[in-house]
Amino acid sequence: MPGWQALHEEFEAKGLTVLTVALDLEKSKAQPWVDEASPTHPSLIDPTHVIDRALGIVNVPMAVWIDETGTLVRPAEGASIEVSPLRSAEIPEETPDRLKALLTEVKKMPDTAEAYRDAIADWVEHGADSAYALTPEEVVARSQARPPEHSKAAALFELGCHLFETVGKDAAVPLWKEAHALHRENWTYKRQAWTLESTAEGEPSDLMQEVGDVYGTSWLDDVMALGGGENYVVVPTLD
Repeated sequence: MPGWQALHEEFEAKGLTVLTVALDLEKSKAQPWVDEASPTHPSLIDPTHVIDRALGIVNVPMAVWIDETGTLVRPAEGASIEVSPLRSAEIPEETPDRLKALLTEVKKMPDTAEAYRDAIADWVEHGADSAYALTPEEVVARSQARPPEHSKAAALFELGCHLFETVGKDAAVPLWKEAHALHRENWTYKRQAWTLESTAEGEPSDLMQEVGDVYGTSWLDDVMALGGGENYVVVPTLD
């Protein structure tokens, strides 16, 4: 969030509002970040992933652009504005094989941070005349497919969230598993469910997410099944 907060503060006077939304079933984990950003940077928590269904968010960070009329001018797409330090980090030879494979895939993820930030700055400056502000037809054409299976996955995930809150995690897992199978590319559904299994109470979210005992997979296994780190991000088209 710090990078986005800085962007908001830099361009707010020119009319840009950067609204960040944390997708977190356990609101208490995201609340400290929201509190830290307040009151200068607007931020919300979406525990049931309403924004996934409404805008096509399938990973984080992603963003949409909405103009002053309330019209989408860019669809949901990868939206990094800072280069991850993992990209330049050396992987020591003694690193365990599993972790080494994970870090290798992370390094393969497309890096558009500088170009995406520049595109936002151009939009702030030129508005509808910016080359990066799309027409409604272009927004639709560049949006991800939304087949019936994805709608069913959204319903199953939401129902699982309800059971998680009212009954417990074990009741939610079967529905989340089915949602994952129906929308394999939606990493927000997976990572939300997996972290409950792989992260110890009170610890930061586990990045390895080795959840084979419950879900029969892991973050790395699913990344590889979908083609590797190159396919992990919904790459924004900025040419």
